[in-house]
Amino acid sequence: MNATRASASCPIRPGEPCTLCQLDVTGPPDCPLVYLVMGDDELRAGVHRTRLARPGTQRPRPGR
Repeated sequence: MNATRASASCPIRPGEPCTLCQLDVTGPPDCPLVYLVMGDDELRAGVHRTRLARPGTQRPRPGR
């Protein structure tokens, strides 16, 4: 069996790659932790503040 790793970055840990830390997950789009955090306004705002506080972890905005 060939294990593949996701090449996407983890939205919960800004600046780090997705490590497939949940069972049966192929990446951030089907990660239950990402779903829960991004569905909660306070938690999502905390992740956003963390992203802004770390240099080099801000995602480029479309059209810029």
